[in-house]
Amino acid sequence: MKRLLIALAVGLAGCGFHPVYAPGGNAAGFRSGYITVEPIKGRSGYMLRRALQEELSVGLPNIGSSATLNVVLDENLTRLAFKPDGAASRSSLVASGRYVLATSSGVISGNVQAETNFAVPDAPYGDISAQTSASDRTMRDLASRIVADLRLKLSAAE
Repeated sequence: MKRLLIALAVGLAGCGFHPVYAPGGNAAGFRSGYITVEPIKGRSGYMLRRALQEELSVGLPNIGSSATLNVVLDENLTRLAFKPDGAASRSSLVASGRYVLATSSGVISGNVQAETNFAVPDAPYGDISAQTSASDRTMRDLASRIVADLRLKLSAAE
């Protein structure tokens, strides 16, 4: 058994295996091919950056050299409905991202928006969990929309 574990460890080390949670395994070390996504402020910014890196891992049309994507994130939480006691029962999270993709051949910019509505649970501190979950979903949706907008603009530039 001991020999098998040693053989597996040596085999994994030889193939370039790198544990996900190893030192240096953070978002800063992740590259999306030719496209570098600059850091975005806040927790939602971190989630948006990770989602963008995942979306951009397959690349963009007509990008054959290094490019840098900068995104400015704006989030607004709105209470839509209230219970008789004044507590919120339904909320909406709207996020907009102004982006600039700088390439060697020029600059592409745009503004994209995503919205997620959610019910506020009755449980204590349930609102915090619901907001966090809604924020994560909104950031994934916003990243998808930014990349789709970039693909559309880059395809039209052919």
